[in-house]
Amino acid sequence: AKWAPAEYRYGLDEYIRYVAYFMEGAMGRMGPGVEQICMIWSMAGWTSEMMKPIAVRCASQLLYIWQNMYPERIGAIFLCNVAQLFQGYFFRILRPWMSHRFLSRIHFIGSNPSTTLLTHIDPSQLPSHIGFTYIGGAHEEYAVPWRPVPDELDAFIADLGGPDCLPSASEGLNAITMPCSTEIKGDVSSTHTGDIDLLMGKTQTVEVLMFENTLAIDWFFSGDVHGVVFGYKVCSQGILGQRTHKEGAADAKDNSCSPGSAGCISGALDLAGHKWAGCKLQLTLYNSYSRSDCKTLAYSVGIEAK
Repeated sequence: AKWAPAEYRYGLDEYIRYVAYFMEGAMGRMGPGVEQICMIWSMAGWTSEMMKPIAVRCASQLLYIWQNMYPERIGAIFLCNVAQLFQGYFFRILRPWMSHRFLSRIHFIGSNPSTTLLTHIDPSQLPSHIGFTYIGGAHEEYAVPWRPVPDELDAFIADLGGPDCLPSASEGLNAITMPCSTEIKGDVSSTHTGDIDLLMGKTQTVEVLMFENTLAIDWFFSGDVHGVVFGYKVCSQGILGQRTHKEGAADAKDNSCSPGSAGCISGALDLAGHKWAGCKLQLTLYNSYSRSDCKTLAYSVGIEAK
């Protein structure tokens, strides 16, 4: 069923109870050694109706609950069939409310998610479809829970054959980690997330390859940005070496003067009117100060393409 927050009879309180109901139900199904939850969301059918004030309030509460009431319980969130309306607008509203650790656990996997999902999740645990997208799983459709949490868990455990039959953690069920590529293709509208490890006195670069249909690129780095120097440039490789077409810098937005404070680095680049097909956008960060040998920043790079 489509998400319809405007139809909640009891407003925001109803949604908070809804989130707690599903989180408690998921945690009650964990076997020995299992500590985190993997979620798969189909974002097909996202409309402007889902971006009204009540929806924004629900989303902010969802992020607050996940990050404060259930810290470290979210292992991975796979977003499938993401509409441009969500990715290009609504997700940008939500990003400042996400910690860099939480942001790195969100994975946009496009309109053909089967390859990624089947790499990390056993086909026997996946249904045949996510939304209207066929992924090839062998599990029957999961029933939507409706009874009180204790009753749901009792029925679930009874169907398995008892509490000793709950699946336990194994190497195949460890926390999901996605490859953190520093090179991104800009030919498809998408959002790329991941982590960057910045060693003291070293640089790291995220590169975006531009195509003729690339319209705009935005970036967002979050975490302990105190002492991080950032710069970007659009460049191309020619016979005489690298040519720079545009470059710029940005100051990190620190929440306080303490080295351990969290902040962000963000910006955007509009490609309208520029002939930069084949060029690369290089987003470079330099760690000039850190009390530790290495600091980790989460990044989110959004691509808008025709």
